[in-house]
Amino acid sequence: MIANGTRISKNEKVRRLSIRENSEEVQSDMRFPYLWSFLSFSSHHSFEHGFRNYKLLRVLNLDRAPFSCFPPELVELIHLRYLSLRWTMIRELPESIRKLKYLEILDLKGSTVSSLPSGITQLTCLCQIRNYRYSFQSSLFFPDTLGMRVPSGIGRLTSLQKLGSVEVNEDYESVRELGKLTQLRRLGILKLREEQGMDLCYTLERLKLLTAMYVVSLNKKDFLQLDSISSPPKYLQRLYLKCSLSALPGWVASLQYISKLVLQYSNLKSDPLKALQKLPSLVVLELRQAYAGEELWCDPVGFSKLKRLGLHELERLQRIRIAKGSMSGLERLDITACTVLETVPDGIENLKNIEDLVLWEMPSTFIKTVERRRGEDFWKVQHITTITRIYKGGGRWVSETLL
Repeated sequence: MIANGTRISKNEKVRRLSIRENSEEVQSDMRFPYLWSFLSFSSHHSFEHGFRNYKLLRVLNLDRAPFSCFPPELVELIHLRYLSLRWTMIRELPESIRKLKYLEILDLKGSTVSSLPSGITQLTCLCQIRNYRYSFQSSLFFPDTLGMRVPSGIGRLTSLQKLGSVEVNEDYESVRELGKLTQLRRLGILKLREEQGMDLCYTLERLKLLTAMYVVSLNKKDFLQLDSISSPPKYLQRLYLKCSLSALPGWVASLQYISKLVLQYSNLKSDPLKALQKLPSLVVLELRQAYAGEELWCDPVGFSKLKRLGLHELERLQRIRIAKGSMSGLERLDITACTVLETVPDGIENLKNIEDLVLWEMPSTFIKTVERRRGEDFWKVQHITTITRIYKGGGRWVSETLL
């Protein structure tokens, strides 16, 4: 083994060890009794000699390690504070994980762990549990999020600051129990049913410190009633709502610190731009199948901080009007599969800071309107640094620069 350009000898007093893709295997006769931090970023390292020689470990990172099941000796590393099993093929954690009583961060992102054992509720030092992965099933453009089921008693982990993502499905009690985690800053909650909307409101009223929230319904046509929140988490900076909404909840427009907002599957009847344009901190706004109307309109001086706008799969949208003085700081506009949109937004010529216009799967009739010299609306977009068209061709995505 090599560390800092020097070969490591047997029983050397190494405190921190990192293994990369091209690193040598740890030899069976090597002992690292003083090792505190072991970081592996290799999908080929076998770990055939296990972890019994590392009794003092506090940090263990096993990203992409070739494990199909949880190494049982890990629960004997009782001093662990940080354990990462990212992108491994491990499917479940043992009940004996309760032995890791000092564990603060458990990172399972990209793994195939679909539920947590009840023993996890005894790890009261836990500050973060991360477990989510993505798959493209319901959309060509945006991934579905998969998470994990949590056991009854998850509310005992009152030190948790980050929890994502929890699949609740028919577990009605767990939605309310999450309200006990009053130190949460980030929460992802998936597979919510229509009838769980009130329980979610009850929980969010209690999570005063949330800065990021990710809410997804079980089916994209399920309506979540989220209007019953009288006092939303006022420090929210990022909000993802992936569900049908009868109307945009009034409290969303009151979020003074929100910097990123994503609405997906909302199918709102009323123009969401009018409701959101006065948000003072909004930098990124994405509407994904979020509006069922024919026209979007932004008033003068609206969206004063907005830098990125995404309009995706708004199937009935025909016109976009941006009044002079609104979105003055916009730098990028993405338009995706808005199949009846007639042309680029009226007023785009006034957006002097825009650098990128990205057109995904837009009809050829639309593309012709902005072609160099020949397009009737080319004069509106000629000041934009780069115009990119992206479309599916021959079974793959093709990107071409129009300007």
